[in-house]
Amino acid sequence: MKDKQKIQDESSSQNGTLIDEEKTEDIAEQIQDLVEKDNQPAAIKLFSQLRPGDQGEVMEDLPLDTQQEILTALPPEEAAEILEHLEPKDAAEVIEGVDSSVLSDILDEADSDVAADILRQLPEEHALDVIGEMEEAAEVIPVLQYADDTAGGRMVVEYVSVKDDATAADALEMLRQQEPEQVKDIRSVFVTDAEGRLAGELSIARLALAKPKTMVRNIMETDIVSVKVDTNQEECARVMERYNIDELPVVDAVGHLVGVIMSEDIIDVIEEEATEDIYKMAGIPGERVFGSLFLSMRNRLPWLSINLVTTFLAALVISIFESTIAQLVTLAVFLPIVAGQGGIGGTQTLTLVVRSIALGEISKKGGFRLLRREVTLGLIHGLLLGVVVGLIAYIWKGNYMLGLVLGMAMVGNMIIAGLSGAGIPLILTRLRVDPAVASAVIVTTCTDVIGFFLFLGLATALVTFLV
Repeated sequence: MKDKQKIQDESSSQNGTLIDEEKTEDIAEQIQDLVEKDNQPAAIKLFSQLRPGDQGEVMEDLPLDTQQEILTALPPEEAAEILEHLEPKDAAEVIEGVDSSVLSDILDEADSDVAADILRQLPEEHALDVIGEMEEAAEVIPVLQYADDTAGGRMVVEYVSVKDDATAADALEMLRQQEPEQVKDIRSVFVTDAEGRLAGELSIARLALAKPKTMVRNIMETDIVSVKVDTNQEECARVMERYNIDELPVVDAVGHLVGVIMSEDIIDVIEEEATEDIYKMAGIPGERVFGSLFLSMRNRLPWLSINLVTTFLAALVISIFESTIAQLVTLAVFLPIVAGQGGIGGTQTLTLVVRSIALGEISKKGGFRLLRREVTLGLIHGLLLGVVVGLIAYIWKGNYMLGLVLGMAMVGNMIIAGLSGAGIPLILTRLRVDPAVASAVIVTTCTDVIGFFLFLGLATALVTFLV
């Protein structure tokens, strides 16, 4: 009885409210507790009363066997909606043990791009079995033939189009005959010519207000933006952002309309690409919080090893000036300041440039302009910070020449930070190497090695004034 009352209170608290991460974990614990007590109906009821987006979050906090049990107990259309809120890899893991006949019913209710993403993650034999039992396989197969990071792999084939020689009345009647699922999110109608090539676009409002006998070709918008099926998903995101469009038509090599990319799907792309770039810069691609220890070790150890090699390069530079340091041990105190400020400056520039490259904001001509800007910015920062650290060194150690050497080294290293932070990702891009992967280690090495060399080299040249 207490469990029943708790469920009712919990479900009523979800009505009209947003669920935060802590609440999500609480609900997942309640559902798991009900399942362990063999009270599956109550667990399903509690889960069903959540919004689909919240269901996806709760699903991720449940054990795999509980996820599968809940998913298969729900109606196919509800299960399909939940899968749309999961990452394709997570969704595939949940449904991998589900019987092909059940899974085919669920994917029949999902959008074609979602179904295709999930099928790509399944073992080939299992995927073929599911496709063989799907009633809507004809809508998914065209998407499967394209890579999942292209326009063809991201598009949906559930769209509405009319011929350019149709009348407004004919077009409206055609819309009325469509399945509700196909037109639930319709925002505009695409227009094709007699051969199926994309010819224009027409808003629902303009179509509804047109006189019944008006030809569609006379009221359609012909200046429309489209992409080819092999266009990279990042470029699709840039196009939709630049032209502020909700639906991006996808055409084949000869201009035939084959699908549409929806804005909500491209939001996922932007998030995926941003997350991927951040993880790559840190050397942890594909990792997750509380994920596999082996995967984390496999991702991080190579980059930690590379970084270890670069630190030895910095140590080698320091060893060259051992005699100078032996004469003035105080120099060792200031080494981390020069290297640390350069590293931070380089990382700031690097983050900005890698993001701009990913978003296509830097043209070939813009690269030189960017270098000039970052070198100038490094010079300004170096002068300001150099004056500060120079004064601190003078006040602390009572040696104005030490402050001057430290300030000059700071100026030089901040210039190097701007130059390497902007230049290295640009060079790697020209070499067709992902700048998010290798830039961070190289930039850090440059600022450390050159920073030490500048500071200790100047100190060696002016050692007679320092001792």
